[in-house]
Amino acid sequence: MIQFHKVRFRNFGSFGNNGTEIHLDRHRTTLVSGMNGHGKSFALLDSITFGLFGKPFRKINIPQLINSINEKDCYVEVYFSIGDDEYCVHRGIKPKVFEIYKNEELIDQNAKAKDYQRMLEENILKMNYKSFTQVVILGSSSFVPFMQLTAADRRDVIEDVLDIQVFSQMNSVLKSKASLLKDNLKSLDNNRILNSDRLRVLETHIESLQKANETKISNLEDELNTTNQVIESEERKLSSLLEEQTKYIDQLEEFESLKEKMARYKNAETMITNSLTNTIKKIDFYNDNETCPTCTQDIESTTKDKILKEIESKKEEFEEGIQQVREQIQDIQNKMSDVNEIRKKSANLHEQVVEKRSQIESSRKYCEKIEKEIKSHSNMESSTDITETQEKLEKLKEEQAELIREKEEIKEEGVLLGCLANLLKDTGIKSKIIRHYLPIMNKLINKFLSDMGFFAQFHLDENFNETIKSRFRDTFSYMSFSEGEKMRIDLALLLAWREIARIKNSANTNLLILDEVFDSSLDAVGTEEFMKLMSVLSASTNVFVISHKSDQLVDKFENQITFVKSGNFSKVS
Repeated sequence: MIQFHKVRFRNFGSFGNNGTEIHLDRHRTTLVSGMNGHGKSFALLDSITFGLFGKPFRKINIPQLINSINEKDCYVEVYFSIGDDEYCVHRGIKPKVFEIYKNEELIDQNAKAKDYQRMLEENILKMNYKSFTQVVILGSSSFVPFMQLTAADRRDVIEDVLDIQVFSQMNSVLKSKASLLKDNLKSLDNNRILNSDRLRVLETHIESLQKANETKISNLEDELNTTNQVIESEERKLSSLLEEQTKYIDQLEEFESLKEKMARYKNAETMITNSLTNTIKKIDFYNDNETCPTCTQDIESTTKDKILKEIESKKEEFEEGIQQVREQIQDIQNKMSDVNEIRKKSANLHEQVVEKRSQIESSRKYCEKIEKEIKSHSNMESSTDITETQEKLEKLKEEQAELIREKEEIKEEGVLLGCLANLLKDTGIKSKIIRHYLPIMNKLINKFLSDMGFFAQFHLDENFNETIKSRFRDTFSYMSFSEGEKMRIDLALLLAWREIARIKNSANTNLLILDEVFDSSLDAVGTEEFMKLMSVLSASTNVFVISHKSDQLVDKFENQITFVKSGNFSKVS
């Protein structure tokens, strides 16, 4: 059972920065009064549902929950206990906060707030917003009565009350698994068909490889013969080139001797040139000087003429020698030029020889390769392609057998899932549990209707469609009754769900909030009858009635809370 203790809030709705705290378990009955707009619904309905489920009870946008004057630091804290564990849910806006404390320790938060909320509803509260508002709150504003819910929503509420929503969750998981199983079976069939096609292709491929093997050997032998013929032709060309190259070798042997001669003649040319230069300098000296520069004596003309004659004679010898040397050099250069041409021709022949030898070597290697391939293809069993293809064929056969085995296993699992699906669907286990509790539900509903002076036979079937017999046992629908009669039915259903929840200990709670049910549709007789019901409710129930008829009802309640506005802010007076 969920025992709600208190709700605290600040800057929530019309309430200001001074924290407001409302105790929820101190009195069995509490009358909540105040003028319109003074914060009654904010304080009880919207604060609790926002704190627990992140959305208000009434149709209000989340940003509008923040106090319009302070515009920040809006928070709500809801305190409750389940068994020996104390809980507090802290939720705020500007800044955004969502925290759940268990025994004053923060429960680890998931990465997503949605997952954190799901954990609160499924693992702690054991009910969602829809179930909470059907079991805890009956309001006149945005409340949708059970009888106005769709068939699916009615089923959700009943399943939460009976604590059998786990079967729906299991059915959802089962459907996902069945869908996955169906996809796996389809995938297996596709793979099996694909494998069959591959098997046929491989078998055909092996036959074609065997036929192609002989053709391949024949082609290789032809290629080998052609290559051998090319080698013979190239060898003949190489022999011719070698013979031609031999002719130039002898002519190239004198090239080194010519180089040596050229060096000697160049050296002689240099020496004679130097001697000629010195001789010319001496001639110039005697022609330009009459006195010896060393001893300063005059040079006699006869001596001078004699010396000049000797020097001129040497000059002529040197000039003639230079001419002879240069002629020899020119002759050697001419011979070396001829030899260079021969060298070029020889080098060209050498390149051709190297190229031919390379071509012949490549052709011989190619022949060796062809011979190896012929030998390999001659033994079909050792053919790599055929061997690999046969291995693939065997592997595919094993895979095909495995796929067939897996398909049989999936079929067996599918039969089992089908049986489970029949148990978990709405007409299965849940239907049996609901059929078990339907008589109790209908009995409780009719008891509470009778206690409120509404004498009608109310009946819900397995699909939660109502049949109401009244007056002269005529059959009516819910919408056929007046607003006051509808309110009695809504109250009877709410009380019945609470009683069932108490029996099942599923959505059982101490809190019951009635929002203005006495102010609109419920007449004086109905109000009196309902007050009698309140007096016999379980001692563990804390009832809060929001009403404008405080003057008429105040003496019927143990406690009264009045909300007033002071300086644009609501507060408890």
